[in-house]
Amino acid sequence: MNIKQKTSQNSILTYFLIIVGFVGIRALSALGLLSFMGEYTSYVFTMVVQIGLLFCLSVFMFSGLQKQKVKTTFRFYGYKKISLKAVAITVALGVIVFFLNIFVAGFFDTILQFLGYNFRPSESPEAYPVYLLLINIVFTAVLPAICEETAHRGLLLKGQSGLGQKQALIISSLLFGLLHLNIEQFFYATIIGFFLGYLTIICESIYPAMIIHFMNNALSVYSGFASFHKLSFAKILSLPYTFLQNNFFLGLMFLILFVTLLVMSGYYLMRKLIVETVGKNMASVQMELYKELAKNDYINDIEQSKAEIEGKANVENRVNLQEMYLEKNIKLGLMTDLDRQLLSTKTHNKPSKVAIALFVASFVLTVGITIFTFIWGVL
Repeated sequence: MNIKQKTSQNSILTYFLIIVGFVGIRALSALGLLSFMGEYTSYVFTMVVQIGLLFCLSVFMFSGLQKQKVKTTFRFYGYKKISLKAVAITVALGVIVFFLNIFVAGFFDTILQFLGYNFRPSESPEAYPVYLLLINIVFTAVLPAICEETAHRGLLLKGQSGLGQKQALIISSLLFGLLHLNIEQFFYATIIGFFLGYLTIICESIYPAMIIHFMNNALSVYSGFASFHKLSFAKILSLPYTFLQNNFFLGLMFLILFVTLLVMSGYYLMRKLIVETVGKNMASVQMELYKELAKNDYINDIEQSKAEIEGKANVENRVNLQEMYLEKNIKLGLMTDLDRQLLSTKTHNKPSKVAIALFVASFVLTVGITIFTFIWGVL
């Protein structure tokens, strides 16, 4: 088994155990076996799933299977710092993704309703103080942003990269949508997962995906708070629907214009983010390469002169630029040795039989439950 197959197998094995654990806990909760924890059940459930399964298993089990240090796993997953400017750009991009996600979710909700699906009514709390808002942001935005991204944009996306980036992107996006285990969230979660995976690949860092994930979930939590207290933010979110109800054609034109503006703004911010992340990384690597090449040329000149004085044959100092490029990335902390092996190995990239079996089992389990939630909603 080559390094690509080994990494792919270890990645999907770890993720399969995450799925089994998640489904098992959901089953216990559905059967009421966790009700003894009372009002804290949902919080304990979230901590076990997010921290215990999605984060700890993703990091520590994968590290153990790969026989590498935890620090190396974090770097391999893309825990690479970005500038404050990149953070600010990503925050703005997260706001745009939140608004776009509303329209995407609304579109698929309409299709589900057309197919006869009945949405579960959301439970309204009797009171919604500020401290509860902060708790909900921690459990609904902070933990998922860190833990779910570590599992999907780290463990899966990077772990399956030896099979090809496109394949890894599709696998990680689909399983991200399916792991929500309900038809209501599957479609828009898969789409946003694909976008976050693509962003992680081009930015060579997992932090932009984490920030956008956090912003989307945090704004969603705040919208519920604003709706309960009838704040201005809730009124702004309801404007498109008000337009559509009062004047359908004018409202439709407004929506098309607004969505177009959001997409164009998002595209502009993405380009700025790429320049601020991968652009700066490449500049650093190029500077290191320039220094190394200048040093090699200097050494070559000295040895050439020495050979001429001593009357010996010409000495040629050949430089492997590709190998040097990879070495500089590792030196600057932009790449791990595992990244280099996955990039440089020439062996075929088909997954092992064990990995294929785990892929099939993961999809069958999550797809089965997701389809069941749809059928349950229709009946």
